[in-house]
Amino acid sequence: MRELTQRQKDVASFISTFIKQNNYAPSVRDIADHFKFSVKAAHDHLKALEAKQVIKTTGGISRSIEVIGQEFFPREEMIQVPLIGSIAAGTPLMSEENTEYMLNLPATMLKNTRNTYFALKVRGESMIEEGIYDGDIAIIKKCDVADTGEIIAATIGEDEPGITLKAYYPSNGYIELRPANSSMGPIITRSCKIHGKLFLLIRTYA
Repeated sequence: MRELTQRQKDVASFISTFIKQNNYAPSVRDIADHFKFSVKAAHDHLKALEAKQVIKTTGGISRSIEVIGQEFFPREEMIQVPLIGSIAAGTPLMSEENTEYMLNLPATMLKNTRNTYFALKVRGESMIEEGIYDGDIAIIKKCDVADTGEIIAATIGEDEPGITLKAYYPSNGYIELRPANSSMGPIITRSCKIHGKLFLLIRTYA
């Protein structure tokens, strides 16, 4: 790719940022208005960027600018989410000892990145009637309270190292952790620690 002028770099960066923020390309008028130059000057910059293989356009179609130069490609912000395995006794849930690996997820999938999330790999068929299957990755929004009927990630008692994913039904001093599988019975307990609520599922088809 031939060297860009500083103004061409500025225009390419603006196009990339605009696409990332809006999920569609800017118009020629958007570019001209942003840089306070004429529509003809905006056209000239686009032609130069296309000649230098930074962008690609489709003639006659509005907002058809596509960034093809790697330096300016609109990369999506990624958030690292720990996938939790067995819980080591006495360690915080999201410590290194409990983390199998980190997932990189687009920030747009998590909506509010001020919240804290972790992931669990679903094992077994206890939630299949809710469409949650063995091998799915459950993304959990961390919290310590839940409403009746919400699907939670919880541990039971002090000595149980695993996290279970069940529907939450508290009643009369007991907590029922209800599966979504008619062939299985609920877990009834007095001691349940809520670690978070189900936020989304990730499934790989292979």
